[in-house]
Amino acid sequence: MRLNDPHRWSRRLTWRIAGLWMVALALGLAVVGIVLALEQTRSLTFRLMAPAEAQAVRIANAALEQFNDQLSDGLRMAVDHVREGSDRPWEPPGEFPTWLDGLFTWNGRNLSLIATSSGDMMELIPLVEERLAARWQRASGDAEPGIELFYDSIGTSPVVTACVETTDPTAQPILVAAHLNLDLLRSDLVEPLLPAASGLELVGASPGTPYKPWSQRLVSAMRFWAIEPTESFIREQYKAVLGQTLVYLGLTVLALATLLIAMWVLVRVVRRDMALAEMKANFVADVSHELKTPLSLIRLFGETLQSGRVTSQQKRQEYYEIITRESTRLANLINNILDFARIEAGRKEYSLEPTDIAGVVRETYEAYRTQLEHAGFEHHLTVAASLPPVDADRDAIARVLINLTNNAIKYSRDERYLAIDVTEDVRRGRRGVLISVHDRGIGIQPEDRAHLVDGFFRAADRRVRDQGGAGLGLALVKHIVDSHHGSLDVESRLVKGSTFRIFLPASDRQASEESEIDREGLAAEETDRQD
Repeated sequence: MRLNDPHRWSRRLTWRIAGLWMVALALGLAVVGIVLALEQTRSLTFRLMAPAEAQAVRIANAALEQFNDQLSDGLRMAVDHVREGSDRPWEPPGEFPTWLDGLFTWNGRNLSLIATSSGDMMELIPLVEERLAARWQRASGDAEPGIELFYDSIGTSPVVTACVETTDPTAQPILVAAHLNLDLLRSDLVEPLLPAASGLELVGASPGTPYKPWSQRLVSAMRFWAIEPTESFIREQYKAVLGQTLVYLGLTVLALATLLIAMWVLVRVVRRDMALAEMKANFVADVSHELKTPLSLIRLFGETLQSGRVTSQQKRQEYYEIITRESTRLANLINNILDFARIEAGRKEYSLEPTDIAGVVRETYEAYRTQLEHAGFEHHLTVAASLPPVDADRDAIARVLINLTNNAIKYSRDERYLAIDVTEDVRRGRRGVLISVHDRGIGIQPEDRAHLVDGFFRAADRRVRDQGGAGLGLALVKHIVDSHHGSLDVESRLVKGSTFRIFLPASDRQASEESEIDREGLAAEETDRQD
């Protein structure tokens, strides 16, 4: 699978489109969640207001019932007084409704004021004549006189008229008209029905009434009023609704964030798995090529030597060197694969013992001297004197140098140069050995540096791809250095080359001995001063 593989880009495009669809789905679900939260808020508002509205309906019905009962009783009292035919002033009994401001009666001949009125009696005459002209009659034979109520107004004053029939069919019906005192009607009848702290109030039912969630209008003579929730009650309900709305919206946002994070993680995992699968596919192709090339050369030159056709000793020596070099290359590749497999399986272990790092570096360098010279490299090894011993695995440190040397050989072009320096260094307060491997190869792209130590990673640079490889060398170097409690630094410039610096801390026993020597020296100096 190569960079120009159309299936690779098709898969990437497919996943990008799928990712956009997933984001769109998440946003759609978020919008649905917000709409449902607002709908739930509206429903919650109705549920919070519903009990108060139901109570307002009950109060309105109770007010109407009491009004009708008291009005009927009061009018009957007035009719009974008229029937008596007495000329004495009428004294309303104690149970007479206080809000009946004035009473006028018509017995067919005379219009009489039988209770104090704040209205004008003359204004009632047209209304009474209109009612009489209608000639309302009820069926005779009722045990009690019938009363039919009519609600009118004279100017702005509410008026109730009642036409009452007597049991005598030849008698004229009696008409009673009454002014209503709205202030007394409100204070004596309606307001006592409003429970304290109920959150309800009696307001004027005029078109200018401010907006409320609902308004329960009263009827009949009380049509001037409505029962509505108080401002404080509405604010309390709005606060409760707002609190729960914020909770719903918060949960929606949290669910959206969780969904987006989950999708982001899923996309990253899928992309990583796809990248890993791609790297493994490249690994199989590259390793197959890497294995095939040295094996083919070894077989070719081995068969040539076996056939006896090479008579020149110099030529035979050249073939032997090629076979040895390719065998070493093949062995290094196999060792890298096996080491990485052990690392991935968690079975790779290192035997850390006090080691002369300088000796390991020299041995590895000498083993590659011939290959470096054959490849036309200018090479140098510089080792400082008196290096501290390091707890290390000799084979592992040799593997580090082999991988870095092989990289320098593979990725150098016109200027073939390799320098290895081994010096003493101090990092984070600890002494140790610093191994620097410098080449003047093609360098490393800045965007590739973060992935250098990833397993199976191969840079997109064609100069790197053309060299083949499994992408395991630097991953093994990083793992070995970390296992030795050291550090790996990379410095690189394109076309200028790369420098790998490996710091390995000195042996703990060496550090303890040096500390003991320092303490003994300080004690000796203290003794000398006292003497």
